[in-house]
Amino acid sequence: MTDPMPSMPPKASPLQRWGPVAAIVVVVAVIAAVVVVGGGSDDEEASTGTSAPGGAASTVPITWFEAEEAGTLDDYTWVDNCDEETGRLAIPTAYAPPCLPAFEGDNGGATSKGVTEDTIRVAFYQAPENADLLSTLQGKTDEPEEAMATRRAQIAMLTDLYETYGRRVELVEFLGTGDADDETAAIADAREVAQDLDVFASIGGPTLTGAYAEELARQGVLCIGCGAANPNSKFIENDPYWWGSSATAEQFLLVVGDFVAGQLLGKPAEFGGEDVQDQDRVFGVVHFEQDVPVFGEVQDAVDERSQDTGYEAAITETYTLDFATMPQRAASVMAKMKETGVTTVIFLGDPIMPIYLTEAATALDYYPEWVITGTVLTDTSALGRLYDPAQWAHAFGLSILPARAPREQGASWVLHEWYYGEPPVADATQALIWANTSLLMAGIYAAGPDLTPETFRDGMFNLPATGGGITTPQISFGDQAGFAGPDFLGIDDMTVVWWDADEVGVDEQGVEGPGMYRYVDGGVRYLPGEMEPGTIRLFDEEGTALVYEELPADERPPDYPSPEVGAGCPTIGCQTE
Repeated sequence: MTDPMPSMPPKASPLQRWGPVAAIVVVVAVIAAVVVVGGGSDDEEASTGTSAPGGAASTVPITWFEAEEAGTLDDYTWVDNCDEETGRLAIPTAYAPPCLPAFEGDNGGATSKGVTEDTIRVAFYQAPENADLLSTLQGKTDEPEEAMATRRAQIAMLTDLYETYGRRVELVEFLGTGDADDETAAIADAREVAQDLDVFASIGGPTLTGAYAEELARQGVLCIGCGAANPNSKFIENDPYWWGSSATAEQFLLVVGDFVAGQLLGKPAEFGGEDVQDQDRVFGVVHFEQDVPVFGEVQDAVDERSQDTGYEAAITETYTLDFATMPQRAASVMAKMKETGVTTVIFLGDPIMPIYLTEAATALDYYPEWVITGTVLTDTSALGRLYDPAQWAHAFGLSILPARAPREQGASWVLHEWYYGEPPVADATQALIWANTSLLMAGIYAAGPDLTPETFRDGMFNLPATGGGITTPQISFGDQAGFAGPDFLGIDDMTVVWWDADEVGVDEQGVEGPGMYRYVDGGVRYLPGEMEPGTIRLFDEEGTALVYEELPADERPPDYPSPEVGAGCPTIGCQTE
């Protein structure tokens, strides 16, 4: 393998380096934007006795597919926009939710905190300027008023397309007061949101602490898109209040374990540099940790998965997202990796640390294999170009992202243009915005008129798994993916990628340059236990994909006529009314 160019200049700050690629946050949301949405009824005859966690029975609306299996389709009057050929709503997305019975009657009024007969109050958490990396990225790609206009437009669209039982969502903006990892400020903010704003749910929260979401749970308020820097056990512990679109580290590790044990274990590190490629693989793990450690259970999961599949990490190193100390920590980590004889570094962390890790490795004249695990944008070509190219020529692994296609073919873009007649005004972050708004509306729709945090959960768990194609990751909640404990996050499957350092192409931001991820076998995706040992061809172009110019025929959404009711309202003015 060749080293295509010198490493990145070391003096730029993380935010300076991230700024030019801010729009890649859209890519993460494209996979999250496929979150299922649904509808329902308050009629007892249109409900199903779903088993809730803990054994309690919950009555949430019966889906078309449940009625079909029971032979009772004719017993219900289905929502007006039901496509009875598919059993799903007639909207142009591969993730159209199942049809539910039409609703008539009393919705029960104030069924929960933040809910009235007419409204569902929802807070939108906005981080202080420069206090939250994701917020900073969004600010660099779309103006705040554009993002809010698009968020309101999406909620209005889904309220029209999905049954919300006579209620509309009232979105209330809230500006956070602390840094992304400030627990004291997070708790104070959560209490203000829950008590003073009196909301049913919050969209978003501080990204580097779970304190905001935990306090909301204590106050009986849902948090949508929260807890990203927390292990799976926290989602289960805070049942039914925490929800997200991606996967937790423990869930990643199931497919990662299949990949490492089935494809890499017991073989030479042939994809590393000359200094390691003739050696049998020795694994080292680097993963993110918070200042107050919360990922001990993730380490336990790594150890357990290692025992189950036969591989063992010779060394495990952690780091915190502290920009001031990350370069020094990276140098220390890589020195230990080299000293221990690690040939293959498995990385589970944020997308900034690899900048420093790869620079440190090159400074040591050390060129191991780099195994990515699909965590937080590390599997995007735009960010791969920021890592030392002499190192990243040896990078491969797993991605939670779908095989790439033009953003204009993503679910959120297609639906917005279909409904409103024009693209969303927040064209850079519309899919990121969609990830959380669609999840929120899914739960409202699937819960039925008796809207509570518990029925929100039971409705989400009652929605069938969808997706599973190369551009449409599988989405499910509850126990459908085989994860340990109930699953409160959407994405279930992963695909295999490797870094083609010589390929010149357009990245997720639309920038042409050297270096692209290739999707093995065209981007075929794997659930835990599905990857057959020894079948993955790495650093072999045959059968790989870079970017699909259009979606595969079997993954294209149905072509439904636009309702036209939203046409003429793509602008900031009417979307914020």
